[in-house]
Amino acid sequence: MTDREELARTSMAAFNRRDVEVVVRTFADDAEWWPLRSSTEGPYRGHDGIRAWFEDTAEMFEYLRAEVDEIDEREGVVVAFGRLEVKGRGSGVAIEQPIAWVFRFAGDKVVWAKSYADREEALAEAGLESP
Repeated sequence: MTDREELARTSMAAFNRRDVEVVVRTFADDAEWWPLRSSTEGPYRGHDGIRAWFEDTAEMFEYLRAEVDEIDEREGVVVAFGRLEVKGRGSGVAIEQPIAWVFRFAGDKVVWAKSYADREEALAEAGLESP
C-alpha cells in the first residue's frame, strides 16, 4: 500500500468517526471538495469549506458512512471505490449506493476531490481505464 492509499483510507476512517480535523489536515489549504450533491451546489473550498460540508451533512443526514472496498493509485491520482450508506434526517429513508472518489494530490495533500455515483465516470476523470 502506498502512502497516498494509506492517507485515503485514514481519511475515510476519520470521516466515519466524524473526526473533522483529521480529514481537514489531509486537504491543502485551497483544496476543492465536490461531494455528490455538488452538481447543484458547487464545490466546498479550503479547510473552512470542508468543515462547512461536515456541518451541512450532519444537518441533512442522521447517518452517513463510507466503506472503501478498493483503491487504485496512479500518477498522483487515487481512486477509491466502495459504498455510501446514508439515512436522511427528515425522511428517515436509508439507502446504500455504490460510490467512487477521485483524489488529486500535490505532495501529501489532497488538492481536488470529487465523488461519483458512476464507476466509469470516476475512472474517466482519473484518466484510468476499466480493468
